[in-house]
Amino acid sequence: MTDATDTFDPRAELREAAALSARFDIPALGEVCDFPRKGNINRRTYLVTVGASPSPDAPGRPAAYLLQQLNPSVFRRPQAVMEAMVACVAAQEAALRELSDADRRRWGGGWELLRLVPTREGKPFLEVPAEEGGGGGATCWRMVNYIPATRAYRSLGEVADPSARLRVAQEAGRGLGIFHRLTERMPADAAVPLPGYRDTAGYYGQLEAVLQGCRTEEDAAAFLPGDATLRVACAPLYRVHLPPEEHRRRRGCGEVRRLARLALGQKSYACSLNRALASGELATTFVHGDPKLENFLFDDVTGRVKALVDLDTVMPHSWLSDWGDMVRSLTNAAGEREPDPALVRFDDEAFRALRRGYLATAEPEGGEAAWMADAPPIMALELGVRFLADYLRGDTYFAPEPDAPPDLNLVRARVQFQMFENLRRHVAIPPRR
Repeated sequence: MTDATDTFDPRAELREAAALSARFDIPALGEVCDFPRKGNINRRTYLVTVGASPSPDAPGRPAAYLLQQLNPSVFRRPQAVMEAMVACVAAQEAALRELSDADRRRWGGGWELLRLVPTREGKPFLEVPAEEGGGGGATCWRMVNYIPATRAYRSLGEVADPSARLRVAQEAGRGLGIFHRLTERMPADAAVPLPGYRDTAGYYGQLEAVLQGCRTEEDAAAFLPGDATLRVACAPLYRVHLPPEEHRRRRGCGEVRRLARLALGQKSYACSLNRALASGELATTFVHGDPKLENFLFDDVTGRVKALVDLDTVMPHSWLSDWGDMVRSLTNAAGEREPDPALVRFDDEAFRALRRGYLATAEPEGGEAAWMADAPPIMALELGVRFLADYLRGDTYFAPEPDAPPDLNLVRARVQFQMFENLRRHVAIPPRR
């Protein structure tokens, strides 16, 4: 077997990135280098600087850009990803233009957008055919403006000062509220980048199928979604990929049995938000889909939130799923990989700061506001089910790093189910006046 390090050539990758960058409508190309702050999914991200100052007739043109390849193993429908991103950026631009001066001062000031740089042919992204890309299959590349003088945090734990940590939580909540206000007019029938994402009933079907030990599509037929597109996209997630003896060991573990009972006992509650969305009780809006802390950019000097980036999962859903996922994530003081259950606790101060920031910019109303206390535990349940199913399936979706413990996804599941219980006890939303 050839070691990956034998074939990996960072200089060749940078040369390829430079050649691709030249196909976008930017000033003279300067330097292309690896971007250290890349996310967990789109690993090929490069910082591209221009070789000449922007012309006097384009004073607002940025001096640096980000070039990024959409991960083809995750985003099987890159055109849909880009269609949703284009619609999201356009909606924010239109909403910012219509802001009153008072609203702009109150919550819109300083907000910056990711803007797509077109190719030299005027297309919003670059499709590279398989034969042009070296035989590795067709790829999709995009370029966006780089937002300078900002910083991001992977978790609140990175912020040592307690008062500064709460300011970051409040600003993140404020940023999510701004994003929701700016995208509230997006068409709810726009493209879905990841079929099956945020489908809580589908995640339960996956858990039930792997608990049953399904190994073929025929075995899993009773659990598969009826929609043909979802079946094609998600069928491998309903099958066990472990050797039989290892699957029996994992399924027979006392901790797995306990968590599976908890999950299945809460199935109706976990699916209640999506049922309300399907019935029309909750409005379908456009959501970010992954509002974790590291996707927010904060001003280096003022600390104010400036942008919400990583628009790969913007999709039609209820804004409550974003709100719930953000609370679930930011109030988990121990993080998603904490092996000691005693350390998994709810950070009430961070929650109150986040809530204060969100309600300062968003304006939830009526029946939807009543769901704000339930959305966080529902999102924790959903993620716990996904981690537990993946552990029983063979860690094929949330693939641990080579040096990670073999039961990492079981640990992650336990953390989320414990957060579910914490969130049900502690999350409260005061009525709006």
